[in-house]
Amino acid sequence: MNSPSRCPRHEIETYDALRATVVTVELRHLRYFVTIAEEQNFRRAAARLHVSQSPLSRQMKDLEEEMRVELFEPDGRGIRLTAAGRVFAEKARSILAGVSAAVEEARGIAEGRLGTVVIGFEQGATFTGALASLMAAFRKRAPHFGLQLIPMNSTEQWTALHDGTISFAYGARRPADETLTSMEMATDRLGLLLALDHRLAARPEVRLEDLKGERVILEPGESRPGLHADIISAVRSQEVTLGGLAEVTDLEALLVLVAIGDAVTFLARRTADLVAPLSSVVWRPVVDLDLTLSEVVTWRTKDAELPVVRALIDSAATLNC
Repeated sequence: MNSPSRCPRHEIETYDALRATVVTVELRHLRYFVTIAEEQNFRRAAARLHVSQSPLSRQMKDLEEEMRVELFEPDGRGIRLTAAGRVFAEKARSILAGVSAAVEEARGIAEGRLGTVVIGFEQGATFTGALASLMAAFRKRAPHFGLQLIPMNSTEQWTALHDGTISFAYGARRPADETLTSMEMATDRLGLLLALDHRLAARPEVRLEDLKGERVILEPGESRPGLHADIISAVRSQEVTLGGLAEVTDLEALLVLVAIGDAVTFLARRTADLVAPLSSVVWRPVVDLDLTLSEVVTWRTKDAELPVVRALIDSAATLNC
């Protein structure tokens, strides 16, 4: 049995009927209505709104006709809300509060008072605590900003700064770029990380010549090219022949290889102090290796007076006092 054909005219009429039921309510109607609901008197509401009473009454009459609902009923010399009016008043207040919050948020973002601050940071930078201290100080100074941290090496950070992908960079290198400005947050001495049972672990300090025949693993050269080159240059200056030199991208993997005695590595003392108790490794100073690691926060020079950037700069300056 064939199903009855659908009537295009009927569909059009149904659509028109649905469209006719849509209620058009402007924000000013909601504000007027809420004020009247609070005052329970058209005259007092009109005075509070700085409008004439007659147009205000007409606006509310139009609103009731548009909604097909009675919102008010007489009550002595004033008016009171009907049951429907009380429900509508509650919803209207919620809508007005939401609109007000949305406007304030939009203004805050436009003025640089609100938003999310995206920070690029180098692997291992969180171990010293300087980054965490900076974030805590910034949070107190700018509590309404959200924070997002993205791991990336220095080169990636600088590109992201120029692209506007991040607001700040945090890592071990200062960029040779006049369009970027940096502030030093922490420094730390570089030393040797060894397994607890390594032949050099019993010594209070070591020398580069003690590394003859040792397999050394480092972070990739592209991550910290200056430091990478300085370490290799220092070893070669002592005419030390290593048992091998490898690169490991993951810090956890690097620690495991050191802990099992497969290799040794160079690491900042503060970082070693945090990871050593958990990784069966020890840190020893290298007397003839005069290398330090710096941690710097970097931003675009032209952005220095933006509220969010200024808040972080001031936070950093306070920690450096």
